[in-house]
Amino acid sequence: MLQKHTDIPYQQLPFTGQFNIFPLLGFKTELTRQPHRHDHYQVVWFSKGRGQHIVDFVSYELEDNMLFLLEPGQVHQLLDDAKEGHVITFTEHFYFSNRHEQATMYDFTNLFDATRGYAPIRISNRTAATFQLLAELMYREKSASGSSRSIIKHYLNAFLLQAEREKKRNAAQAIAPLKGDERVVLLRRLLEKNFRAQHHVTFYASEFSLTPKRLNEITREKTGKTVTELLHDRLVLEAKRKLSFSHQSVKEISYELGFEDPAYFSRFFKNHAGIAPQDFRDVMFK
Repeated sequence: MLQKHTDIPYQQLPFTGQFNIFPLLGFKTELTRQPHRHDHYQVVWFSKGRGQHIVDFVSYELEDNMLFLLEPGQVHQLLDDAKEGHVITFTEHFYFSNRHEQATMYDFTNLFDATRGYAPIRISNRTAATFQLLAELMYREKSASGSSRSIIKHYLNAFLLQAEREKKRNAAQAIAPLKGDERVVLLRRLLEKNFRAQHHVTFYASEFSLTPKRLNEITREKTGKTVTELLHDRLVLEAKRKLSFSHQSVKEISYELGFEDPAYFSRFFKNHAGIAPQDFRDVMFK
């Protein structure tokens, strides 16, 4: 159950380091059933699952062999009746520890891209068997004396490539190809860093030495949305998070998100969310 006017906590897992893998069975903290977030990438594979997993205000009914990919900062909570599987956590720095790797290794950030809409991945039995083998290899290497970061990284790389293959097979994700564009990856990072302060396409286009029209063409081709639409989606999502989990007033939230006029922010939110900010907040706690 949501607790009104409390900031969204970051869950600190009982592990250290930039990479970890641990079993879902028996894992539970006081935050697991409450809305929370993480400061790292998280792969949650339910080999067996019953209950609900809520990600950014959308509830998903758990099924066996369901995979969730969570970016840093995504808000989620697990209302589970039963679960088995594995959780893999890692940082971008762990995966891309130098420029050479950024240029040569598979860019996993495309796999986590939710600009077309977030959805879990349903895993085939064949891929589930492969996942299990790769998970066992990661466990073994992680616990080995003198374990190799490079070996773990390549097992992780294989796991993510298998996940991408399954994502392509999923009917819900088959509406468009997943092939990315490095500029779109960089744009997502730029948006995440600046969406509160920079609300105009010209700022983002100038960072790429492109015209706003050309950048919009690139993002529409690769994501189905313009830069403005991506920016507005991110602003609305952050507004929903603040309205649901912070003690701030609507006026304070509007200022924090870069709106000089709270009345304009309220109109903006209602136009995109279909409900006024205060009404949205009230509905979340009925």
